Amino acid sequence: MAVRRQAGVRVRLTALAVLVVGLGLVAGGAVTLTLVRDQLTGNAEVQARHQADSFVPMISSGLPAVLPPLVQVVARDGTVLGASAELAHTRLLALWPESGAVTGTSRLPDGEYHAVAGVPGSVLGQPVAVYAAVSLEHADEGVEAATTALAIIVPFLLVAAGGTTWLVVGRALRPVEAIREQVTEITASQLDRRVPEPKADDEVGRLARTMNEMLARLEEVHERQRRFAADAAHELRSPLASLRTRLEVGLAHPSHTDWVRLAVDLHRETVRLGGLTDELIVLALADGVTETVEWVDLDEVVLAEIEAVRTRAVVEVELTPFSTARLRGRSGELSRVVRNLLDNAERHARHRITVGLWSAERFAELVVADDGPGIPESDRTKVFERFFRTQRARERDSGGVGLGLAIVREVTERHGGQVWLADSAEGACFHVRLPLAEVPA
Repeated sequence: MAVRRQAGVRVRLTALAVLVVGLGLVAGGAVTLTLVRDQLTGNAEVQARHQADSFVPMISSGLPAVLPPLVQVVARDGTVLGASAELAHTRLLALWPESGAVTGTSRLPDGEYHAVAGVPGSVLGQPVAVYAAVSLEHADEGVEAATTALAIIVPFLLVAAGGTTWLVVGRALRPVEAIREQVTEITASQLDRRVPEPKADDEVGRLARTMNEMLARLEEVHERQRRFAADAAHELRSPLASLRTRLEVGLAHPSHTDWVRLAVDLHRETVRLGGLTDELIVLALADGVTETVEWVDLDEVVLAEIEAVRTRAVVEVELTPFSTARLRGRSGELSRVVRNLLDNAERHARHRITVGLWSAERFAELVVADDGPGIPESDRTKVFERFFRTQRARERDSGGVGLGLAIVREVTERHGGQVWLADSAEGACFHVRLPLAEVPA
């Protein structure tokens, strides 16, 4: 089944402009013709009245044998006392001029319309009415001439309106067409290209700027995804290569291999790969909504994660200062923020982790500090990058893959908050500030 293609914006706007102008011209032409006819008819009636007024004084002493053309004298009872030859058998107007002249139109036997004016008078003391008529031929000719002129002018004006609209709309839509052509040529490997921006600050110009801003965001997301895929492949390559090498060596020398120790080592590596996979999944969903927004008691979330650390009894955890904090957010994501901060602190702490939580008027602030070696000044802006690990962490090979703090930053920013590494006398001190207002769903 063929899809019916609709007319373009240019065609529709041109047709609409022609229709509106056409209706306006027809209405205006009708009004003009009416005014022309009324004006010419009024002029004819004035002439007829003038003719009747000028004849009244001539009949006071009696009717002349021959009356002027298109003049008629009628008695009070309706008897025609005198009339010109063309009005001998026709009563011009049935109305009697009681207190002044009356006007109207009358059709004569020959079919022509006439303007009629009746003026009271008297013949030898007998009241009469004098009627005079003027042909409306000039009015008809005037209306016909105006109609002919409109018939010539209206199509010309319609063509001019349609052509002007076609050119103006085409000129206005030219930047839109340029934007469309440019967008059709942009592919995933050419997100650095931009659409042309008109100089005018109008709707089309704002559309072009919005398109370029969208392309910039898409380019940024695409570049982040590309780096993410490259970094993930790099991080997965090393443990997988290590696992394969150990298995190949064991299979090559089965009699000299401690299979129990190999199994322990492989289990440790698979656990590490499992943790890495979980964190990669979290980052892959960073731009999506995985949970609904609800009321979260952040203090209860922090206490639950601290209890897990205390169960391992590796380091001591202190709470100072610590108060309740209730906000709108995603409970699972906030739990991961607290868990990653505590895991990072536990990994680097010597003896103690300090956790603080308090609420202000518009935000809640969580602080996680450790008494470990701290983070070098040069690395403080990099620790929140994906797969970044300090040189000391790499030397210790403590199991981290450099994704925990990246997850903390992305989840915090998705909740409308911020995270930073503050100065401290010893160790590292991380601050997470979250707004108490509702975050976007």
